[in-house]
Amino acid sequence: MLVIDWGTTNLRAYLCSADGDILEAVSSSRGIKSLAREDYPVVLNELILSFAGHAIETVIISGMAGSKNGWLEAPYCEVPTRIGDLKGSLVSLPAQIVGYLVPGIKVVKADDSSDVIRGEEIQIYGAIEHLKVNSALLCLPGTHSKWVRVDKGTIIDFSTFMTGDVFQGLGNTILGCKASDGFCEGAFLQGLSASHEIAGGLLHQLFTGRTKMLDGLLDGSEVSSYVSGLLLGHELSEATHYLTNDETVIVIGSDHLCQRYLLALKENNINALSLSSDIATCRGVAALLKQEE
Repeated sequence: MLVIDWGTTNLRAYLCSADGDILEAVSSSRGIKSLAREDYPVVLNELILSFAGHAIETVIISGMAGSKNGWLEAPYCEVPTRIGDLKGSLVSLPAQIVGYLVPGIKVVKADDSSDVIRGEEIQIYGAIEHLKVNSALLCLPGTHSKWVRVDKGTIIDFSTFMTGDVFQGLGNTILGCKASDGFCEGAFLQGLSASHEIAGGLLHQLFTGRTKMLDGLLDGSEVSSYVSGLLLGHELSEATHYLTNDETVIVIGSDHLCQRYLLALKENNINALSLSSDIATCRGVAALLKQEE
């Protein structure tokens, strides 16, 4: 089967076994923000051709390709959501290919605000299947970081934090944050501590990245790591309200993001383990398809 995680900026495609083992993988910058609706069949056919020599019988697409701004909308399921609910709400591809778009999930909070996930839902089910757990707190860092509570195999609640988006936006400020500055663990830990030690809240604390550089306490290239720690500290102060007892947080994502979250969680005396988003995506699709059995 062909599994595609089709995001806003990029996409990742995996040729997988029925059990979700990754046989081959390719990535592309052809995310939905660069495509018109008529482009999707063309890009999909190019992906299929890139796995020449393999018979692909089924295509499963998760992520933003199923949003209103994507190829075709796969409407949100509402919590509580089991993997079987996703299976029952798959949307057929509008092409001469046997394939489906996976729906996202929506939650309405007690204060009547709402939150959504699209793409992460399949990774969540893949993680609990791969790790053989039935209930867990999961964190999926990224442009929009997600914290998700799963109980007895059911997604019951989640919250989104725009941590990555805000960090990128601060690149256009006097702080000049950019990922290319690299990662400085010491500066990151300073920012993490400052998030709860310096008075004045986040908007004031952010400017201390500037003053610490002026005072010679940070190099210019370390400001980005300091600000990253600040932002993540504020995210954790809210997200860890989901924690119960001494449970282990499951962090799903790329290595460089997981590294920061694992470090921050350790500093807060919270147990955590990480899982590649590639593995989680493919295991999730395999578990989804097995709902037919």
